[in-house]
Amino acid sequence: MTAVDGTEESRSEAALDYGVLAADVAAAVTGPRGPAPSQIQVADALARRAAGATYEAIAEDVGVSAKRAATWCRVAQRIDSRFDARGARPRKVRAEAAAKPGPEKMIGFRPRPGTRAVLERRAEIEGRSLTDLVQTAVDAYVQRKSAGIEVQVRRQLRAGLKAELRAVADAVGAQGLELARQGNNVNQVAAFCNRYKELPVAITEELAAARAALEANRAELERLRAAVEDLIGGEDR
Repeated sequence: MTAVDGTEESRSEAALDYGVLAADVAAAVTGPRGPAPSQIQVADALARRAAGATYEAIAEDVGVSAKRAATWCRVAQRIDSRFDARGARPRKVRAEAAAKPGPEKMIGFRPRPGTRAVLERRAEIEGRSLTDLVQTAVDAYVQRKSAGIEVQVRRQLRAGLKAELRAVADAVGAQGLELARQGNNVNQVAAFCNRYKELPVAITEELAAARAALEANRAELERLRAAVEDLIGGEDR
């Protein structure tokens, strides 16, 4: 009996990762002058061929020529023998796998000048991929819930606004202490009047100082309100 290497046996039984295989195919077919093909399109083409689609059908669905789709599939077969590019024969799949919806057709559009740069900057700030960011935006537009999107958004907001909101909180706390100090001054003036039944000699200066402090407090609170409005609704810079 011929011994079979355990690594090769487990590899042959393992499910194909079309994303990994697509990356290898894209690298293999990219020439020194031509641009690399889209790995998403390559993976889509490989998955459709494995599911039994013809090259003509793949070309129509993926948006490439039938010749290019055939080239990708043949290269994939040379890279990984588990992939069969020879015929469009539907393979048997498990019941739970068959119940899952198949991949949808790709949606492509050319954005207005500057849009991609804005999206890339937003994706970098939020620590997400550009594809994930666009998918989330589309789901929000069509009012379809994304798995865990509410939790993800809250985490991103906390991470992005933590420093700014901490500064606002510190400033609000400082204004609260100032108000308490001015309130204590007013209480002392009231206590003097109640005890001696007369106004203190420096009442004019005391009232002027209290008025100035309250005006400064009002101006600072207005500045804080504007800062918060800028954080939650200001234009991106």
